Amino acid sequence: MEDVSKRLSLPMDIRLPQEFLQKLQMESPDLPKPLSRMSRRASLSDIGFGKLETYVKLDKLGEGTYATVFKGRSKLTENLVALKEIRLEHEEGAPCTAIREVSLLKNLKHANIVTLHDLIHTDRSLTLVFEYLDSDLKQYLDHCGNLMSMHNVKIFMFQLLRGLAYCHHRKILHRDLKPQ
Repeated sequence: MEDVSKRLSLPMDIRLPQEFLQKLQMESPDLPKPLSRMSRRASLSDIGFGKLETYVKLDKLGEGTYATVFKGRSKLTENLVALKEIRLEHEEGAPCTAIREVSLLKNLKHANIVTLHDLIHTDRSLTLVFEYLDSDLKQYLDHCGNLMSMHNVKIFMFQLLRGLAYCHHRKILHRDLKPQ
C-alpha cells in the first residue's frame, strides 16, 4: 500500500476539525504513537481529504470533452483550489487519460508545475483538486494584447523549460503544452 504523503500535498495552514482533534486525544492521551499507513489514511479521511463535501464549488472556469473545471474553496484551509471534475461513464469507468494524469501528477512536486492536492472518487465523477492560479499565460497574453517585453518572454520561457526539464528528468513527456 502506498504512503499517503506521496499522494497528497498537505498545506501547512490546514485547520483540523475539533472533533478530529478530540478523537486523537482520546485515543492516545499519553505520548503520540507513530501512525501506521492505514491509520494515516483513515485519519486523513476523518479530516476531510478525499471527500467532496470538503470543497465548495464557486465558479465554472472551463469545460472539455471529459471534464469540467471549477474554481473552488477548501473548507479545511479556506484556500482557493481548482476542481477538475471528470465525468465517469458507468460502463467504462475512469478514462485512462485521467488515471495516467493522476499517477504522474501525484509524484511531481515542482514550483513550475501545478500541485495536485487531493483526489475524490464518487460513483459519477473523479475530481482532481489542484492548487488554484489566478490566471494563466493565455489570459496574460490576452490582457497585454499579445505584446510582451523580451524580459518577460525570457522569464516565461525559463519557467516553462524548468518545469519541462523536471518532467523529462523523470522520464515524463508532456504532449499537450498550451498557454491555458
